[in-house]
Amino acid sequence: MGFGHARGATLQPVNAIAHMFAGSRALMTTGFQPAITGGALVLHFLSTIIWGVLLAYIAAPLTGWARAIAPVSVGIVAYVVDRFIAPNGLRPGFEQLLSSGETTFIYVVLAAALAAGLWASSRMVPRD
Repeated sequence: MGFGHARGATLQPVNAIAHMFAGSRALMTTGFQPAITGGALVLHFLSTIIWGVLLAYIAAPLTGWARAIAPVSVGIVAYVVDRFIAPNGLRPGFEQLLSSGETTFIYVVLAAALAAGLWASSRMVPRD
């Protein structure tokens, strides 16, 4: 939301995610609209969960450095898929409103969040 705030349209990059079901209206929505903003957040969380499940599958057999770099690798794959492979209708949409540096930063944050989740899950004691 900070990138949108810098442009005077706090929620516009988040709302852009909703272009998958709301079309170009989502790209132009700058403020809170329950259907647009809510739907965008649901799509964003679902996408993050999918990348997290992929990371869990990849990281399960790994140890050491391989396990440590797995979240970065998944973040890079997410960036490449979202920016270059996915058809326009399945891309996040915020990349149309943000600079390349800002978009890259979002995927760095994704990789950091995946790393934090992986670290936290490895610290959990299994219950029997």
